[in-house]
Amino acid sequence: MTSVVLAVWLALSLWGVTSVWRRGRAPRVLWTRAAMSPQRKPSRTHWLRNWGGWLLISSVASFAPALAPDAPLWTQSCLFLSLSTGLLWLAHALDTPQVGHGVVAGLGLIALFLDSLSGGGWAQHGALGHHTEIRGIGELYGALAMVWGLIVCRAWLSIEGNPLGAAYLMGLLALWLGWQGQTPALGWGASLAALTLSLLAIQREHTERRRVRIAMQNQPTRIVRVAPGYDLALHGAILLGLCVGALWLSGAPAIRVGELSVYEGGFMAVGVICGMGIWRARALRPLPPALQRAWQVGTLATALLSAQPMTVVALSLTVYWGLVGATFPSDSKMLL
Repeated sequence: MTSVVLAVWLALSLWGVTSVWRRGRAPRVLWTRAAMSPQRKPSRTHWLRNWGGWLLISSVASFAPALAPDAPLWTQSCLFLSLSTGLLWLAHALDTPQVGHGVVAGLGLIALFLDSLSGGGWAQHGALGHHTEIRGIGELYGALAMVWGLIVCRAWLSIEGNPLGAAYLMGLLALWLGWQGQTPALGWGASLAALTLSLLAIQREHTERRRVRIAMQNQPTRIVRVAPGYDLALHGAILLGLCVGALWLSGAPAIRVGELSVYEGGFMAVGVICGMGIWRARALRPLPPALQRAWQVGTLATALLSAQPMTVVALSLTVYWGLVGATFPSDSKMLL
């Protein structure tokens, strides 16, 4: 079933890259006229043409083969397609793409979390699973859990707007991956991503409070009590404790080099195509700067300590490319 998922991702990646390159060659005058023209009312099935959404949602739908691990390949393929379609419809049925993708990514995290507490059948028999009796979350699903967590953080920021809540979410996620991860690479990668996000969140919170103090100067008629900043030190200590606890649960990292398999070669091919698309659409950034840095740090750390580093990088590029296409769909009127 892994080969079917790779073939689907390869086709979707090529679709996205072709769409981006075709739009990039269009004259700027035509793009300006298109942007100024009145928007057409989208059809009821417009969400089916969102290649980025398909690419992003199918990473969660890769659990589908675990629903019938002994079924023939065509049955598992139908399950994969049906689950992808249902999740994509759910993502587009919600208010905004950020919330919809965050909900679907959250469902993937919940499924993986419950699975880790009940034997790990989904992580074993999913399309990206290790298909062995070894308990724990494998490197590929662990890497997916980390990027799913960052997508959930983006949805949290769009709803609540509190960066400290996103930092706590990533800290708890790192603690869980350090506990249930099959290799130390998962806990270390998620911990460094959570630590990066925590530092940036605390720095932003401190800067915003200083701006409030400056804005309130010379205005005695408006008095607003601003926290002195001691709570930020407490938040920083708690977040640091979560990350240290995740590292302790992960154990000492060990760089292991595995053999290159046919599937890993397929992942690398998909990753190269997605990297080309990201480079072409580099002006489109679907994540806030803090989440994007956490994504980069977490992926790099996980890949360096993983036995299959190129596969982890390719998987991260695939989900990120899908996030780009899902946030800025190919039928939008945006200039590239």
